[in-house]
Amino acid sequence: MKFDCKEISISDEEFGCTLILSEKEDNGASEIGVTIDEIMTSTGQYILLQRTYPEDEFECDYYYIEKSNPYKSGELKDFSINLYRTQFLMTYDNEIFEISINTNKQEFESLKKILEKLTNKKGQLIVHD
Repeated sequence: MKFDCKEISISDEEFGCTLILSEKEDNGASEIGVTIDEIMTSTGQYILLQRTYPEDEFECDYYYIEKSNPYKSGELKDFSINLYRTQFLMTYDNEIFEISINTNKQEFESLKKILEKLTNKKGQLIVHD
């Protein structure tokens, strides 16, 4: 998968953290008369990485990946990420994700922090400042 990222969404809350890299911006607008196919393709290509924290001490963290193709989504494990100021490269399940990003210093720092949480013991993160 290869695309230019137009929107980076980061969420870090009590029960988990999520990173979404999307080729289209989500302007939050909904239109009347839009078909299901238009809704399904409205986000363009994207990748979502998520870590859900356990609610009690007997559960484990759950790591999840979602891609534009919903049939190739599922548990996230054994992956590697190389993060550059202008590029996000990820290898997972014999697939390479090459995503061009355009971040300022603050966005890049936020991206590094969330990726450190998302790769915790499940993957490899190499940051190239």
